Amino acid sequence: MKHIEVKIISKIIRELSHFLITHGFKNFQIETNIESKVTYFKITLDDLKPPLLEKMKERISRERELEVETYGWELLGDTDEKNELDVLGLLIDKIEFQKIGEKTRITLSRESRYKD
Repeated sequence: MKHIEVKIISKIIRELSHFLITHGFKNFQIETNIESKVTYFKITLDDLKPPLLEKMKERISRERELEVETYGWELLGDTDEKNELDVLGLLIDKIEFQKIGEKTRITLSRESRYKD
């Protein structure tokens, strides 16, 4: 795996953690599964309120952009609260939400564009 891909994956995990802690979550799990071409991030949350769920959907459900892929990922963690998750959404290919009892599972997937 290319060094740049490792850095992007690490920043995505950091950005997700920062967002969740900032929004009052004290108990959450982020599971990362790095396969040969796709990385999956599975976030499990207790009691995710609909307004925050909608905010996450809106910010993360964006078309992936090559410019951000090349340079903008370095901005992760450096944006103000108003723009939180905006850059992250440009690095993710797919987002899925699943309700499991009182818990919500969010699965993000990112296909690597970097050749080994």
